[in-house]
Amino acid sequence: MADDLILNDKFAPAALPDVCAPRLRVVDAIERAVRSKRFVYVSAPAGSGKSVSALLWLRHAKLPAVWIGLDRFDDVPSVFYRQLALGLFSTQPGNVAMRAVLADPAFSLSPVEHTVRLLSETLPLERRYVLVLDDAHLIQNREIVKSLPAVLKRLPRAFGVLVLSRAELPGEWKTLGSDGPAVLDAIDLRFTADEVRGYFDALGRFLTPDETRRVHEATEGWAIGVAALAKSDHATRGDSGTLFASFFEEQVWSIWDEGRRAFCLATSVADQFDPALAELLSGREDARAVMDELARTNTFLTRLSSDTYRYHHLFRDFLCEKAAEDGVDRSALRKRAAEFYRARGDYTQALRFWLESGDFKGMDTYLLLYLYESSSGSVADCADFMGTLRLDELPDRAYRDCPPLHILALWYDYLTGRRERFEHHLDQMYRALPRIAAFDPRFIESATLSHSIDHRTTIIDKAKRFSKFGRLIKRFTPKGLATTLTSFSQNLVYPHRSNVDYSAIALEPDGMDLLGRTFAPLLGTEWRYIHPLIPACFAYERNRLEEARAGLEDARAALVPENKADGRVCIGTMAHATLWQMGQAERAARAMAELEAYVERDATQFLHNLRAYQAKLALFDADAAAARIWLGQYFVVETERIELVRVFQHFTTARAYIALGHAEEAEELLCDLIEFGRGFNRPLDVGEAGALMAALLWARGRKDEAVDVLAEALAVLAPYGFFRVVADEGASVEPVLKSLATRIARPGYEGPLERGFVQEALLAAHDRGRRFRGVCANLVVPRADKPVKLSRQQARVLALLARGLRTPEIAEQTGLAIPTVKSHTDAAYKKLGVHNAMDAVLKAREQGLL
Repeated sequence: MADDLILNDKFAPAALPDVCAPRLRVVDAIERAVRSKRFVYVSAPAGSGKSVSALLWLRHAKLPAVWIGLDRFDDVPSVFYRQLALGLFSTQPGNVAMRAVLADPAFSLSPVEHTVRLLSETLPLERRYVLVLDDAHLIQNREIVKSLPAVLKRLPRAFGVLVLSRAELPGEWKTLGSDGPAVLDAIDLRFTADEVRGYFDALGRFLTPDETRRVHEATEGWAIGVAALAKSDHATRGDSGTLFASFFEEQVWSIWDEGRRAFCLATSVADQFDPALAELLSGREDARAVMDELARTNTFLTRLSSDTYRYHHLFRDFLCEKAAEDGVDRSALRKRAAEFYRARGDYTQALRFWLESGDFKGMDTYLLLYLYESSSGSVADCADFMGTLRLDELPDRAYRDCPPLHILALWYDYLTGRRERFEHHLDQMYRALPRIAAFDPRFIESATLSHSIDHRTTIIDKAKRFSKFGRLIKRFTPKGLATTLTSFSQNLVYPHRSNVDYSAIALEPDGMDLLGRTFAPLLGTEWRYIHPLIPACFAYERNRLEEARAGLEDARAALVPENKADGRVCIGTMAHATLWQMGQAERAARAMAELEAYVERDATQFLHNLRAYQAKLALFDADAAAARIWLGQYFVVETERIELVRVFQHFTTARAYIALGHAEEAEELLCDLIEFGRGFNRPLDVGEAGALMAALLWARGRKDEAVDVLAEALAVLAPYGFFRVVADEGASVEPVLKSLATRIARPGYEGPLERGFVQEALLAAHDRGRRFRGVCANLVVPRADKPVKLSRQQARVLALLARGLRTPEIAEQTGLAIPTVKSHTDAAYKKLGVHNAMDAVLKAREQGLL
């Protein structure tokens, strides 16, 4: 890590202007709040004087501060927490352990966990500090909002925290401190009439009592209005923008020299800038001196750190309007900024500035650099960053001028579950394929990979029509496109249910070989282990566990050092699941320990989904404590739609709701999961969500609905022979399966389900129910049963019933007469206290009689 990123003064607060109102009343209010509470939240509209008031208090308190000014591009967990971690490290720049955490390449993959680690390495502080988060309203990412209180509570006690925001206190932040943070609002920051007069006096403008009253009434004590009128000849009422523009136009802009005005107009294209960028944008070699002078003499340019500055948002709005009036070529300036960040290797910022330039014809290079050179490893983090680009707001001509932009947009829509927009960009990409090919061959590789996730056709259908794309690919990326991507599994831990549901391959006799002849080059060396891995997963879903275990061993043996973390995590997860299902507890425990150690050491981007998997295991037993812990995780947040990057976690959240008795929340989430699975053609997601929904409905007494839902879920899975995902719900789904089996056995049933398939699922669910109570255990009362003893013939008859044979078939196979078979059957029913064959088989298996 470069030393210029971690200097002591990087996060020092901005300097106060030469003349400002003393605001003793506000300073005292902040002082009292800080003394009574460790955390203080200042909530007030723009122009209320939050920043200046905080600076005045810091000067009064004589406390060193870590001041972090935020913008909308900080609204990504990895970006936000790196800023926070760097700021905290600036208090102890010689702390080797803290430096090591910051230098860890995996920081961006699990930023919250790394920031907590950094805090644990903090040495005892010899004096008090203040952490200031300015413009905190720009942070809206739910993971940051939910996780921040837990992180801030780990700050050394020597730290106080001051949060400045235009928004009201988020509900999640009401837990800051033992009884919540102290809150100051706009009323606390307003100028009193005496303060208005004192500020005017400091500027040499002495007001009469009547003039003081008029100014106070005109501004209502609003800080930016008071400042504007104090330096203006006009005391007019208006909003912050009107007052500010009027003041600056008359009192400052009109008397500034042309050079200073041109400097501000040029640099205003950037949210924040350092002297190097300012020099490039303005063409002035004395950029640093100009910036220091502007920051020293007014409050409209703030120094965020020793080298980073930004304009007050009202001033920047003013500059944007002036630039438009004066015909400043802001597009050219933004392209300069893009080149600047490209040279620095910051391809995310480079892409952003080029997008903002509006010259979409020239952005393909920046798009390539972002797609192929900016991989962080965390898919969720990449999706969050793409959200800051506001791709939905781009004009149509952006995609006409640069059709490869459809690739970026469709992946963002896919990862975040925006199906209609995803399909739109896919179709537009297909139409523009010849033009996309003309930009760069790698775009066609990306388009081919994008085609592979089109849910409207199966992966097998796409492989059979591969030539449509393959003929346009001049050559494949030597190591495989997958080695340059963030994650070809989208950080999901079930490989056959990852970027797409690969179930269709199970219906094709040589499906994997077909993929090997088509899509395999996109995966490079990853294909070596994927070839045996996917069929092993299919064997697992068909409950052929020994076959699955052997296939997973073959997949593990095919791994090479060059392979990405995706394969190792997916193989490890499936290996544990298989051993766990086989009841090999010790081997499963070792597999989990190895998997957990690997993820924490080398693949923290999978940490959230690994935790989801571990919580899922506990929730099979309706562990309420595990459910509460899961819902308390900072990354478990409410969402408007099911997102692919978090779909695995959503399933665990639904289970947690059920285990805690939050039935309505669970049902709503499961409805969304079923819709998501159907919409994106993910049969295993439909099967799992349907099984959970059926179990929940049954437990709530809605038994007919439960059977209908389960029948639909199994109908989706039946063509592939998959039932493990349903049987996993064990005791919770068993009564629904029994009722469904009875429905199928009735004369006249014409549905798609076969009796043998449902019976296999039922037997597996029953076996599962012997080991775990089921996720709905807290919603129902289990019944106790007494063991019985069957005769040899009774046990034989039941064994044949368990295989799905009927009375005439049993008679034929055993050589017994039909009445004799019925006699043994009736006797077994009586002993077991049941009235039909399915219940008898399940009861006998439960008591170890079969």
